Amino acid sequence: MSTTDASIPDLRQIMREHRGLFLAEGIIFLILGCAAVVFAIFATYILANFIGWMSLVVGVLLFIRGVGLSSTDDRGSIILTGIMFAILGVVVISWPWAAMEGLTLFMAAFCILRGVMDVVGLPHRSSSTAGLQVFSGLCGIALGILLLLWFPYDAAWAPGLLFGIQLFFLGMGTLAIWNALDHPEVSGIPEDRA
Repeated sequence: MSTTDASIPDLRQIMREHRGLFLAEGIIFLILGCAAVVFAIFATYILANFIGWMSLVVGVLLFIRGVGLSSTDDRGSIILTGIMFAILGVVVISWPWAAMEGLTLFMAAFCILRGVMDVVGLPHRSSSTAGLQVFSGLCGIALGILLLLWFPYDAAWAPGLLFGIQLFFLGMGTLAIWNALDHPEVSGIPEDRA
């Protein structure tokens, strides 16, 4: 028996012991996701500020690390990266709506690119869900085109709305894990089929 086989039942047991955390996490994600969908403009503003402050903190930490390094080959690139992250953070905090316009364009490009990749089967086509992969790709392309058609007006609400939808489905997935922990197939005990 390999170490991987031995660790799977242990992981299942740990997950069963912490079922309450899965339930709480799933409910919190569902509530936050629904709130972000309903209050999409507010969620976009919160998202912009979060991205800005995180960029600023990362930039300062990278700068401090770069300055603290003695003589390494990548010291200059670490300092420069820290400065760039800090500048990005200040810009996003200062002009959150303009930053969300840039994020909206990035999301549109990402949706179209990912959609095309799904339609043509890159990096590989799933044999069991090929139809769903093509459908997902077409939906991604359509979403990307809609984001571009509604630009720049959608920059105020689209990032918050899409983030809320992501949180909602993350909550649903977490609750599905929580629910599956009660089933014998997941717990490792074979079902008694009479």
